[in-house]
Amino acid sequence: MENITVDGAAKRRHGIHEQTRNTIRDMIVSGALVAGERIDEKLLSEQIGVSKTPVREALKVLAAEGLVDLQANRGSRVVKPSPEAIRHLFAVIASLERLAAETVATQASPAELQHLLDLHEKMVRFFDSRSRDEYFDLNHQIHETIIELTHNPELQRTHADLMTRARRPRFIAITSDERWSESVKEHCLLMAAIELKDSRTAGEILFRHVLKTGETYLQFF
Repeated sequence: MENITVDGAAKRRHGIHEQTRNTIRDMIVSGALVAGERIDEKLLSEQIGVSKTPVREALKVLAAEGLVDLQANRGSRVVKPSPEAIRHLFAVIASLERLAAETVATQASPAELQHLLDLHEKMVRFFDSRSRDEYFDLNHQIHETIIELTHNPELQRTHADLMTRARRPRFIAITSDERWSESVKEHCLLMAAIELKDSRTAGEILFRHVLKTGETYLQFF
């Protein structure tokens, strides 16, 4: 009985820490925590409704993800990447996603392809209804699904690490109505190329799509 109680308490603590980490990450992505500004741990813990301990642990993990800068004796700040860092980040992501699109175009099973197309159609409906947040979440899922369908663990791990830092720039990019419309068209072309098993075209479309997203973000700053 004691083991069950201890295990249950540990699971609850783990759940609180994970939820706190996810909440702070979402606050960074949405801009609720502004890039470059100092993070007030006391205020943040009050906003989330947890003690300082899970907040501090979450900030350590987010620092490892490249979202937070922990400064000795000076607290922490939300990372504000330089334009050069953004270009480097999106260049690598674009290359990984080009490889993924090429792989999926030639290797995806009919069921996997249909799943990808279903996600795409749902995303387009969100665009038509101007549901920006829902669109962004599903757009992110589509990019993740293309990576998953490569069945390449090394590619998946590397991409996941980089995408954590790219979520904020990607979110900002679709606040431009012009880029949002352009992005949907690119996704439509991508799905058409994958359906035709045209790996070279699919890879090139996704490569340029990702690079353009990074450049659109930089235009805001």
